[in-house]
Amino acid sequence: MSNPYQIRYDVLNMAKEIADKHYDMQVDLANKMLGMYKEDTEQALDAWQKYVPKALNPDEIKAQAEKLYEFVSEKK
Repeated sequence: MSNPYQIRYDVLNMAKEIADKHYDMQVDLANKMLGMYKEDTEQALDAWQKYVPKALNPDEIKAQAEKLYEFVSEKK
């Protein structure tokens, strides 16, 4: 059985993986949109600015981990 510290670590790691996957999907979308408008520089720049994801924020990862941990610690 896992100890509470291991569970918290696992939940934090899971939240980081979710954030990483979301970021990667957003980067892929931004690159696809950039590719669609590669002939028109202005449209390409607009698409990039619209779809490029913001950098991962530790506070957002922590908030996601807290949501996941809430589920784990819920007693039913």
